[in-house]
Amino acid sequence: MGFKCGFVSIIGRPNVGKSTLLNRILDEKVTIVSSKPNTTRTNIKGVKTGENYQLILIDTPGIHIAKDKINRLMVQNALDSLEMVDIVYFMVEPGEFIGKEIKFILEVLKKYEGKKYLLINKVDKSTKTKAINTANEIFKYLEFDYVLPISALKGINIDKLIDLTVKDLPENYKIFDNDYITDIPEKFLIAEFVREQIFRLLKEEVPYDTVVECEMVEDRSENLLYTACSIIISRESQKPILLGKRGRTIKEIGKRARENLEKFFGVKVYLDLWVKVVNNWQEKDEYLKIQRLL
Repeated sequence: MGFKCGFVSIIGRPNVGKSTLLNRILDEKVTIVSSKPNTTRTNIKGVKTGENYQLILIDTPGIHIAKDKINRLMVQNALDSLEMVDIVYFMVEPGEFIGKEIKFILEVLKKYEGKKYLLINKVDKSTKTKAINTANEIFKYLEFDYVLPISALKGINIDKLIDLTVKDLPENYKIFDNDYITDIPEKFLIAEFVREQIFRLLKEEVPYDTVVECEMVEDRSENLLYTACSIIISRESQKPILLGKRGRTIKEIGKRARENLEKFFGVKVYLDLWVKVVNNWQEKDEYLKIQRLL
């Protein structure tokens, strides 16, 4: 058989493990992860190239009942990804409640004509019976080409998933070079690594009211990358929370983000962080563009 190349969209409700799965398949951290829902805000492509295949995966925002502009755009981005892919991974958790959001996704998938995989994630934290029951409940609404219990975090059945996917890819020419991993621009990646730590360190509404803009990236020497980011929040009252007592919180955000950036780029990173207040930024196009939503 010839070379195979195609697109796969990873969809599901918020916080089901889509970004963790993308990072696991690529064996590289290209998208941010936290325990909070809606961490991912835009579609992110990751490319895995093997000896006889190239798999282009699209990590999407969680599909949910959206109220404001930014969340509506997030959901629309996820749905738009279905128009260009050969395969869809629909991710759920064992014991997933078949509520409005799941039913909405299943109705959308009824119109999708490509291969459909039902991935039951986080089986390392559940039982086989629970996973089977979840699959049976979902099959009452829609049948899938494959059902596979996986753990994106632990790597359970990920090799099997890749093998099945490659078999279903169309024969096609390679689209990206062998060393190409992601379509994320350098500035966006840096901003996302900062935003990840805001989600991990802060609670309540602050992470969701935050956008990060990388304003400068500069090689200061062969082994030093200088970066500067603005953390934009919605209200002045959130500033002390983000800064922390004597600046401890923002220093910790910077430290953790810098460590991840150094692992990714393989050089020393100097990271400057600033805080700005922009009321109601979620409704302003200039800030939605920063999140690659427009």
